[in-house]
Amino acid sequence: MNVLKPHRQTTIATLLELGNSHRQIERVTGIDRKTIRAYHQRIEQQKSNSPGVATGTPDQTPPPRPPDGLKSMVSICEPHRTFIETQLRLKRNFMSIYQDLVDSHGFTGAYNSVKRFCGGLCKREPEQFDRLEFAPGE
Repeated sequence: MNVLKPHRQTTIATLLELGNSHRQIERVTGIDRKTIRAYHQRIEQQKSNSPGVATGTPDQTPPPRPPDGLKSMVSICEPHRTFIETQLRLKRNFMSIYQDLVDSHGFTGAYNSVKRFCGGLCKREPEQFDRLEFAPGE
């Protein structure tokens, strides 16, 4: 479908607001009246769908508030914290810790929950960078 340039669309909308007929607009702009009719229908649809004054009942309830981010969720791995911490001290990887949890402790959670929990327990020290200070050309 061909689309008119924005300035021509604005011209059509302005002339329609002034009450000109489709044939009058065709004579002035040189745009086919069928095209003008299509844009007139679009404009009318946009007017009917545009947000305006709410006409609902005054006793409407407002939308619910988003949940508080302050509520901390307890991980499914929390009961196994001591086992996980000892395994991390032994430098075991997350997958082997997860497999041991499933095999020997009856863990029913997913690997991703173990991975997130272990990642939170592992504290990595930032890499150290030495700053070298000397005069230019030295």
